Amino acid sequence: MFNSDFVWLNFDKEFNRPNEEATRSFYIDEEPTAASPRGQNITSEGYILIQAEDVGNSSTEEGDEITHRILINGKHLPSFDMVAADGWNLWMDRIPKDFLLKGDNCLTIRRRAVDGFRVANVVVQWRERRGTASLSASDDIAVG
Repeated sequence: MFNSDFVWLNFDKEFNRPNEEATRSFYIDEEPTAASPRGQNITSEGYILIQAEDVGNSSTEEGDEITHRILINGKHLPSFDMVAADGWNLWMDRIPKDFLLKGDNCLTIRRRAVDGFRVANVVVQWRERRGTASLSASDDIAVG
């Protein structure tokens, strides 16, 4: 059997200096498990939701088109990581297989383009094989 779990990471950070980055750590109790949605050939261990404001779409100072990056345990998420949009937005990106680890993990946001933006919160969701970790009595959800 499998459990789904998540962690909320508060960044509350403005990114406006070249190559600026911020990292938050989180812990996973059991071994993350990849899954493929029925009828799709994409395998992932989970996803992130990122709440960001005023993300631009300008090129980097080096002139390439890859803008800001999100890294998990030092690995870049594939594809583009943050979508250019004015105002506050919520963006979702999948976490590929073998990015997450049992135990300590870290998520880094790195500014690479010449715009300035703000990140409020990030939610990391993953799936893990049910093991010794379980809900405690205080975590049980009462239905009634």
